[in-house]
Amino acid sequence: MKTEMVMPQMGESIAEATISKWLKKVGDTVKKDEIILEISTDKVDSEIPAPSSGTITEIRFKEGDVVPVKTVIATIDSAAAGGTAVAPSRPAAAPSAASAGMHVAAATPESRPAANKSGTNGHGVHQEVEESDRFFSPLVKSLAEKHGVPLSELAAVTGSGQGGRLNKQDFLSYLETRGSAKAAAPASRPTPAAAANPTATKAPAPQIDWEADGSKVVVMDNMRQAIAEHMVRSKHTSPHVYSTQEVDCSRISAYRAKHQATFLENEGFKLSFTPFFLEAAVKGLLQFPYINSSIDGKKIILKKHINLGCAVALGNSGLIVPVIKRAEEKNFVGLARSLNDLALRARNKKLLPDDVTGGSFTVTNPGVFGTIIGTPIINQPQVAILCLGAIKKRPVVVDDMIAIREICYLTLSYDHRIVDGSLAGQYLQFVTQYLESWDLARPLF
Repeated sequence: MKTEMVMPQMGESIAEATISKWLKKVGDTVKKDEIILEISTDKVDSEIPAPSSGTITEIRFKEGDVVPVKTVIATIDSAAAGGTAVAPSRPAAAPSAASAGMHVAAATPESRPAANKSGTNGHGVHQEVEESDRFFSPLVKSLAEKHGVPLSELAAVTGSGQGGRLNKQDFLSYLETRGSAKAAAPASRPTPAAAANPTATKAPAPQIDWEADGSKVVVMDNMRQAIAEHMVRSKHTSPHVYSTQEVDCSRISAYRAKHQATFLENEGFKLSFTPFFLEAAVKGLLQFPYINSSIDGKKIILKKHINLGCAVALGNSGLIVPVIKRAEEKNFVGLARSLNDLALRARNKKLLPDDVTGGSFTVTNPGVFGTIIGTPIINQPQVAILCLGAIKKRPVVVDDMIAIREICYLTLSYDHRIVDGSLAGQYLQFVTQYLESWDLARPLF
């Protein structure tokens, strides 16, 4: 029996992926779930396992080829004893112009791994020159070797990604002017303080060649087209309704300040506000399971486990939603660890296919950019998404007196086919009361 292996889709907005390295060749025998190739996208790098056991009888694309998702890339024959090499039957697709610069909206990590100084970049791509101390994604490294550009030369190219990070479009643009223009000064690595505050490090303003009429036509890249299709389909599928409640975050702020030093010492990263909201969201979903569901025709599919998606922004090029699986089984510190892990691996493009699939409810946090209220589009096939606004000190009335409190606005976007205003209001009220009544004497660990 022959099994066709297809290029996986690493997130809703991913339309293509680059084959970084084949770990097996035609004629090799593989076992199910054995890693046989590595792929790279502008969001994620991943190792791809074999879908079945058998012998590889066909490989349709070579290393460096850019392949659309869901395209057959290889064939495995469970009955074959061997095979004859099959040359790649399709030409490489043109590289996408999608950007790889990223920052994390849900949680921003305070540190990043040091650059690999060995002869390979961790994905089997040999480096002809010693790497600089500046971080480069595996995709940029692969493109650099393919076009014969040493990383020491790239270190002098200013990137448009978060903190000056170099992305694929920056590299392709540099290739067009290489040799005719002097590279810009090296981009400095953001300090921990800047990394914690996405607005502290600003990318350089883009240089646009305006047309005579003062406009500029830019063709959507594949990632942006996929996002557009997914969002329009969600709007056509779900009748969106929005409810907003005000939350007094003073107690969770006091608890966070009390335990911040201990948490940092034990976990190695700072305690953000986001885990508080994640725990409250999960507890609320346990009380109101219809919000943790999906629709199949005229059937409502309730989900036993809460697979919590956390939206991650990728600069101006798109977003991805990695998922904390079985979030209801994790305690507060466990949620914080999972969130930080996803943030680090999203930043370094180390998410696995399983990390970006199977979400049942999503939390998005544009508040880290100062957004007060957001009305996000539901991530299909889910039926709701919770939006966290910025926490700001505001004058409020407490016991008929004016007081200063740290206030946040929570907005729930929901599918009116399942969730009515009363259910949405009860859910938001539960989350609000959960946060406002946070036990200050609660042990951290």
